[in-house]
Amino acid sequence: MGKEVIKQSIIHSSSRLVKTMGRRQTMMEKYKQQMKAYRKKRGKIDSTPFLPSDGIVYVMNSLNPDKKIKADVLKTRIKNHREVIESLACPECSNAMSWDSKWEAFTCEKHGKKSIYEIVPAK
Repeated sequence: MGKEVIKQSIIHSSSRLVKTMGRRQTMMEKYKQQMKAYRKKRGKIDSTPFLPSDGIVYVMNSLNPDKKIKADVLKTRIKNHREVIESLACPECSNAMSWDSKWEAFTCEKHGKKSIYEIVPAK
């Protein structure tokens, strides 16, 4: 019986031989890939509106940032064992405001112009 020669497909790309089957990564390459994913994950900013521990939410009108206003929480949900605010009552018209992640604030469009209310700490 004769020996059979198994041919592997090899692609020549800029003086480097690359097998189409792939190759094993070195430990350093694995580490670099994991660190890149970790930095990307850590760089993301979470602007989720969590309910404060005392349950009282204060908002600030972005057009009039002088005073903070107490807002009524209308709807919450639980995420990662913490309560997230889904909607607040608008301090001006008492309609439900929804969270806008682009503005990172609650927005109300029921009266004249769009009002943007940011959550501020109680202190």
